[in-house]
Amino acid sequence: MNMKKDEEKNKGIIALISLAVVYGILPLIPRYLSTSFELLQQVYLRMFAGFLISFLIFRKRIDLNKLLNLPHREWGIIILRAAIYYLLGVTLYTQALLLTKISNVVLIGAIPSTAILGFILLREKITFKKILLVLMSVLGVFIISIKDFSNLFSFGLGETVALLSTLFVSLGLISRRWQTKELNDKEISTSMLFFAALLIFITSLLKGDGLPLNNWGLGVFLTLLLGGLLNAGVSFFMNYGFSRVNAVLASNILATEPVFAAFFAFLVFRELPIPKELAGGLIIISSAIMMNKLESKNNE
Repeated sequence: MNMKKDEEKNKGIIALISLAVVYGILPLIPRYLSTSFELLQQVYLRMFAGFLISFLIFRKRIDLNKLLNLPHREWGIIILRAAIYYLLGVTLYTQALLLTKISNVVLIGAIPSTAILGFILLREKITFKKILLVLMSVLGVFIISIKDFSNLFSFGLGETVALLSTLFVSLGLISRRWQTKELNDKEISTSMLFFAALLIFITSLLKGDGLPLNNWGLGVFLTLLLGGLLNAGVSFFMNYGFSRVNAVLASNILATEPVFAAFFAFLVFRELPIPKELAGGLIIISSAIMMNKLESKNNE
């Protein structure tokens, strides 16, 4: 029984590492699409593309009859999570990326809100070692992200929006534990993308954005497909990972996002990491490894 539980946990860890990788790529998409669409338009288009791709990939594991007869409570949680994570969290995150530097958004995302909410809402066990390891991962992200230490505590509108998005995203992540086993991870992730696209579409129309009929081209279409694929991955990895890994360990694993962002910056733009970025990445990875070992020891 313990071996099966450990195996599921390890799969969850792999899913969260994959989530961190996708998070490292995602900031490139909103900047490109911002020249063609309004904020809410590009978000719901990416979510709708993500829903279609997710449905096509997982269609054999999605039971439509079960979905149609799902208890109202379960539908309520899925819609609530879609509203918290996507309508509020992702929309605010996208806005923050358009208002300030990507590095600032990543820095604010270093706040261990997922771990904090895990302690508060999920009542996960608090220990001195866990707190130290969470702070260690934050230190690593600070070392990578801070460019100008003289403006460390200078918060503008973009930074404030990024802080709000971090809180909503974290709440959307840990709320996976509120759901029962009525649906599998594929059904939950695909359903969340559907309701996210619908909610953001309605909000966009109420805001007066109109329909995105102009500024289409091959580059925009391909970028939307890539954004949809990434969001399909995000939805699945977060639901799969957070159903198997506690919020504190998950928070440390997701702190590796800046490491992957730096890696992709090197691949795409040939930006070589400087010594402080290498040091920060080493600290983050070490913290995640030690947290995993600590959790494994506590579960023995």
